[in-house]
Amino acid sequence: MVGAAVLSAGLVGTFALPAYATPEVEGQPDYTPAQNLTTADIEAAPLALEGPSAAVSEEWTAAEEARKKAEAEAKAAEERERAAQQADTAAQPAGEAPSGNDIPAGSGGQGIANAALAQLGVVQDCTALVEKSLRAIGVPAGDLGTQVGEYTALGGVQVSAGSYAVGDILIWPGQHVAVYIGNGQAVHGGWNGNQTVVAGVTTSAGAPSAVVRF
Repeated sequence: MVGAAVLSAGLVGTFALPAYATPEVEGQPDYTPAQNLTTADIEAAPLALEGPSAAVSEEWTAAEEARKKAEAEAKAAEERERAAQQADTAAQPAGEAPSGNDIPAGSGGQGIANAALAQLGVVQDCTALVEKSLRAIGVPAGDLGTQVGEYTALGGVQVSAGSYAVGDILIWPGQHVAVYIGNGQAVHGGWNGNQTVVAGVTTSAGAPSAVVRF
């Protein structure tokens, strides 16, 4: 038994490895881990932001001043124009017949009637009333009389007498013309000292014997 113990002790001494020894494994590379790795400190440098330069600021200020000046000049010009228009209106003699441009424009019969009504109180004869009323809707009326053919030549259509529509030209051939405005009424020129008035379609000469429609 003593011999066996000695043999066992000898075997242990033969196969024992030092604590610092590392066995090599076949197929595994031999390497030494890197030691003392440190991370460099990275300091973030502040980003400098520059404001607008003095030149840019001056340009913006100049542009703003120019804009305000232009607006002020435009407003002043508008006020001068308005004052001039008011002065012209005040200077217009009372009772002066309006020009073709002063008569409200329209289309068809309603436009003619509107233009005739705009002339109430104007001193003029009956044909002048009708001429201006037709021009207001673009009919190139010249110096007209009281004959049917003068109106049909301008594009009007003769319709049955007594069948009236707003804006119809009522004709008493060789005597008188008027503009029908509805409800048995018409605008007449040349009445009571060449006044332009509203009156019935029947005059001292009776009802109109011809009607022309535009």
